[in-house]
Amino acid sequence: MEWPGGVHTCCFRLCCCCSWVKGAVPEELHKHPGQTLLLQCQYSLKRGPYQPKSWCQQISPSRCTLLVTSSKPWTAVQKSRYTIWDKPNAGFFNITMIQLTQNDSGFYWCGIYNTSENVITVLRNISLVVSPATVFFVSSLVLITSPEGTSGHPSVNAPACLGSGGPRFLVSMLCGLLLAKGLML
Repeated sequence: MEWPGGVHTCCFRLCCCCSWVKGAVPEELHKHPGQTLLLQCQYSLKRGPYQPKSWCQQISPSRCTLLVTSSKPWTAVQKSRYTIWDKPNAGFFNITMIQLTQNDSGFYWCGIYNTSENVITVLRNISLVVSPATVFFVSSLVLITSPEGTSGHPSVNAPACLGSGGPRFLVSMLCGLLLAKGLML
């Protein structure tokens, strides 16, 4: 069903329905297995009875499966690996999704949940990509030839590994590999 202003809504029994603004492009977030997703969803402050907030996983263009829903303000609700905490005076709620796996890759919505109509007003449309970390090793070797008239063999200068700003283990390992490569030549 399309409402005036380009807002869509849909309903069904097992999963939650949605309403969203036409043309909303998903925000792409990248994480690695084992990491935690921390997300904040903002909404307009309204007076009246409390409106529950939800985090759900999209299963079709207009349907999602509820993962966790708030029950009252200022109270964290945890369900499996998902936690939601609404701060209504601040106009946002927090979502936490722990121990991510590649199977968590997909589309998610955070929004205001109308329990009587089983409808979510989508505030953020998220495309979550969970993929293994890729490490690239780049080696460089500086060859400095000896001045003319001395030995005709090039000498190798190993890279200086001091003063590097990266993580110590990775820097040490990379410098060790470069030094070993330099010594073999």
